[in-house]
Amino acid sequence: MTEQFSARLKSSTAAIHDEVEHTTFMVDLMEGRLDARAYALLLRQYDVIYPVLEARSRDFAGDPVFAPFHDALLFRSDCIAADLAALEGTELPVMPSANAYASHLESLDSPEQVIAHHYTRYLGDLSGGQAIGTLMRRHYALPATSLTMWDFTGIGKTKPYKDAYRRRLDEVAAAGGDEQIVIDETMEAFRLNGELLVDLTEATERRTVTVA
Repeated sequence: MTEQFSARLKSSTAAIHDEVEHTTFMVDLMEGRLDARAYALLLRQYDVIYPVLEARSRDFAGDPVFAPFHDALLFRSDCIAADLAALEGTELPVMPSANAYASHLESLDSPEQVIAHHYTRYLGDLSGGQAIGTLMRRHYALPATSLTMWDFTGIGKTKPYKDAYRRRLDEVAAAGGDEQIVIDETMEAFRLNGELLVDLTEATERRTVTVA
């Protein structure tokens, strides 16, 4: 039986995905070794990245290859801005890697490339990302009002949504899309995320953003 594209995409990017997930900053944040300010620093980077991703999603909303993925209910920009304000993190620094990530998103010129970043960010937010909200509340006593980034109640139950999303991935080729471009650009998306987390690791190790 031929492997479905969604499964092939996951397996093809599994090694770099695992490497990024185990970057020191993310491990320390999730295990409670940092602080609320470090979490706010992460959100500050997202405040630069997500608006561009969402603009590109709107740009390609009418493209037959990308159209099945466009869903404004996934958009996180407003939530990120609100959470960042609640955490008093709007003046935190933006890492060079976050600006590079945003610039790369601005340069995308194919629907398959946009799908790759859409998949990396939003399916990640609906999967392992859900643990972030839970652990930030547990480790750093953050209220739900500063964790709306992870609240996807607008889309209903996450499992059926993710299952439907993977089925849409499986139809990329049938819609005229190039699956290999999606795989290659997903690798790039994980690389950009990894560089961002390395920058955040260095920033927190310098103790430039921790609570006194």
